[in-house]
Amino acid sequence: MIRLVIQDLSAEAADNLDTWQGKVDDKPTFSEKVSEAKRLWKLKNKKNNATFKEVKSVLTQMCSGVRRCCYCEDSLADEVEHIHPKDIYPEMVFQWDNYLYACGPCNGPKNNNFAVFRQQDGVFEEVTPPRSNPNPAPPTPGDPVLVNPRSEDPMGFLMLDIMDSFFFSEIPADGTRDYKRAEYTIELLRLNGRDLKDARENAFENYVSRLSRYVTRRDAGANQAELGKLIGGIKTEAHPTVWAEMKRYFRDFNQAMQQQLPELWGLFSQAPEALNW
Repeated sequence: MIRLVIQDLSAEAADNLDTWQGKVDDKPTFSEKVSEAKRLWKLKNKKNNATFKEVKSVLTQMCSGVRRCCYCEDSLADEVEHIHPKDIYPEMVFQWDNYLYACGPCNGPKNNNFAVFRQQDGVFEEVTPPRSNPNPAPPTPGDPVLVNPRSEDPMGFLMLDIMDSFFFSEIPADGTRDYKRAEYTIELLRLNGRDLKDARENAFENYVSRLSRYVTRRDAGANQAELGKLIGGIKTEAHPTVWAEMKRYFRDFNQAMQQQLPELWGLFSQAPEALNW
């Protein structure tokens, strides 16, 4: 995952979300808020709803290139995902900053699974409600464990191994709060499963090929229009975290990259401008 570049909704769409959220918030009990959140979400989140047409359009613009899942970066995003699940946090069901675009294989397993560090003592606690829960209660107050790509940089928590496994690992020290956040995010979203290794490895090869093509054409005197198209291809390639890690490895692990990924090291050395793409 990479941090998303946030865009704003129009004033009209934002006002509509606020109005619907107000109807949820006006309910007197938590159980009623949850019921109203589910009812209104089902009613409003439709193809012919102008506000949600805009929501989905702006979420698409926030994806990398095509409408790609903001979690796995592999599958087509087709669901407006609540980062804080609406069944647990009805007060956030129509909050714009609680949305991103996700795919079914990511959104399905995540579903209502959520955890917090308890406000009272900082202890990790799953707040996922039971499946059969006729009288839901508010979740334990606390800070979210899941890394939020809308408000945080996931690359401060997770590192993708582009030299061997193409799996994510935790950056913070084992036993720390941030380590638990990274571990939980990897496990909850299954970021090291579902054949994502092969997809990331293929993306890596595509990035190398595109960068090599750019260097070849630049050195042959290609005009800015052609070079711009080549750069655009890199910026919209699948698995943008792979590209971000390629740049991080060059910056932070230069010697190791020179030894283990000499072709890529050479390309970045010839085209340092690519580190800003």
